[in-house]
Amino acid sequence: MSALISGLIRNLVVIIFLNLLLEMMLPRGEFHRYIRLVTGLIVILMVVGTMSVLVRRVPELEPALAAPFAGAGGGAAAAEQVEKAGEAYRRQVLQQCRAALEVQLRKEIAAWGEWELAEAAIVLEEDYNSGSFGEPLQLSLVVKKAAHRGKVAPVHIEPVVVGEPGAEDGGSGTAGRLPELERYLAALLQLSPEQVTVTACE
Repeated sequence: MSALISGLIRNLVVIIFLNLLLEMMLPRGEFHRYIRLVTGLIVILMVVGTMSVLVRRVPELEPALAAPFAGAGGGAAAAEQVEKAGEAYRRQVLQQCRAALEVQLRKEIAAWGEWELAEAAIVLEEDYNSGSFGEPLQLSLVVKKAAHRGKVAPVHIEPVVVGEPGAEDGGSGTAGRLPELERYLAALLQLSPEQVTVTACE
């Protein structure tokens, strides 16, 4: 690469020198304009030619990722190591997406004034080839009564008990679903209401 660039610089210096020499030798007039035009075209062609050579060499750099993994196992082992590294990277990205979404949900639920997030089960799109990689598919949230801080009046949401009549508590400590909060969070995350479940616990 350095040889290509040094060759380009050397050729540019030669072309500029020839341009100046021709301008000094020829009489003033229309010839100067044509000399500059031809010299400019030559310079553009030289720069574009060098850039195309460099661009053609870029794919040769791609196997550099596999170089640290290339051991005694050869190409197949290196490809397997690269695949494992890619899988670990995808898991890390999903974990970061899940953590960021949980922080956002915690803030949004706290903004309602009455509830705070107790548990969150978040299902994300894990298909790396999908255009929606890392986006939420299903949210199952458990909220509990918030300790009132400050002078903010809490928003009152009537819990809706889902299940059989007479089995409201059942010893599980679950008070019911919160459909208003579910609809709000679904609209916020651009999901359908069926994808978001918010349950209040005692």
